Amino acid sequence: MSFRLKLIGALVLTALLAVGGTYLLTTRGVSARFDAFRAQDRQLAAQEFAAALAQIWELKGNWEDVGPIFRTQAVIVRDRKIIYRRSAFGQFMVVDPQYNVVACAQEELLGQCLVEDTELRSLVDRSGIPIVVAGRTVGTVVPLDLADLTPLEQDFLVSVRRAALVGGAVALAVAAVLGGLLAVQLSAPLRRLIHATERIAQGDLAHRVAARTRDEIGRLAHSLNRMAEALERSEKARRNLLADVAHELRTPLTVIRGNLEAMLDGVFPLSPEGVAPVYEETLHLGELVEDLRTLTLAEAGHLPLARVKADLGELVRAAAEAVRPTAAEEGVTIAVEAEPNLYADVDPRRIRQVLGNLLSNALRYSPAGGTITVTAARRGNEAWVSVRDQGPGIPPEDLPHMFERFFKTDKSRAEGGTGLGLAIARELVQAHGGRIWVESPGGAVFTFALPALDPNPNIS
Repeated sequence: MSFRLKLIGALVLTALLAVGGTYLLTTRGVSARFDAFRAQDRQLAAQEFAAALAQIWELKGNWEDVGPIFRTQAVIVRDRKIIYRRSAFGQFMVVDPQYNVVACAQEELLGQCLVEDTELRSLVDRSGIPIVVAGRTVGTVVPLDLADLTPLEQDFLVSVRRAALVGGAVALAVAAVLGGLLAVQLSAPLRRLIHATERIAQGDLAHRVAARTRDEIGRLAHSLNRMAEALERSEKARRNLLADVAHELRTPLTVIRGNLEAMLDGVFPLSPEGVAPVYEETLHLGELVEDLRTLTLAEAGHLPLARVKADLGELVRAAAEAVRPTAAEEGVTIAVEAEPNLYADVDPRRIRQVLGNLLSNALRYSPAGGTITVTAARRGNEAWVSVRDQGPGIPPEDLPHMFERFFKTDKSRAEGGTGLGLAIARELVQAHGGRIWVESPGGAVFTFALPALDPNPNIS
């Protein structure tokens, strides 16, 4: 069954239950109120009847002439036919102070004494209207509960039920029409969403669905579009990764193959000098494969971290000392400004790898006579580590892409590198719950921030 039919059915069923409940409550409430009205009307009529009987007693001094009053008939005629005939005062009986029935439309009660009849005596005491003459109670008018309704009363209740039923039928029809319109309105965007998901599942990641509303379906459409955009970016990144990996592997493999073929053909001598380029390319391949492995594990969240409480100042100084000889050969100075007792919960080997990648990148850009400054300081609840060089800086259009895999500026392509160092640095910092960014205010400044720990070195 389609969603539209299910929705229409649910709405119609809900409306049917609501109409049925309303009908039952309405008819039951009207019947209860009508019974209360009849009882109140009998009570008022009994009071008026009691006043009239008091006048008769004043004239006669007894109840002998009251009986004919109860033989008076109330007749209802419809279409020239008598449809109802009953005593006009059949809803009352009159008893004297000794509980003797002196007047009643029900002849079987006439002359009876109600002293022994507990039920009727209780009715007299509870509902009776005293007939008082000259301050003396000479009798009591007792309203009787007549179960039978007159035709007019029956017609009234039937008309109420009919009106409630017609109103419920109209409400049900309106609910069905509105439910159908609502189902069409809801199912149309759902069909568009289904079509969009099918297009995306078939590989059309550029397909988007129009979000025309701001309700849940509109938000679902926006979410679907964002998902498609993310998939499109991921697919583009995957293709770029494959192309970049193929490109990065092709160059060293070409060099290795060319040198080996030249040796086999006797063009190059089989000597340490001839094998050295091949060896260098194999090392480059090994670095590339290891970087790809590290990056893949970090992105998947499976990179193991041996975290301890470490002094970032010591890690910064150790990383700077590791590259200082290379920097000295190129005429670049390494300066370290580390705040003491700057602790963080990190894997020291991985943080040194981050620092090594940043320092290697800075050294690649720094001119002879330049200075690379490494700083480590506490900023609020974070420990900030920055690597600043005095190179040419980074073009503004390249700043958003510096941490992407295999991204290189033209100059860095000329100077080698795998293009994975900064991407690995980003993943390692994020694995530690930190963040990393780059600025280029003149030269380049790479900064990463990690959650700082209590500076007390005795707390582990």
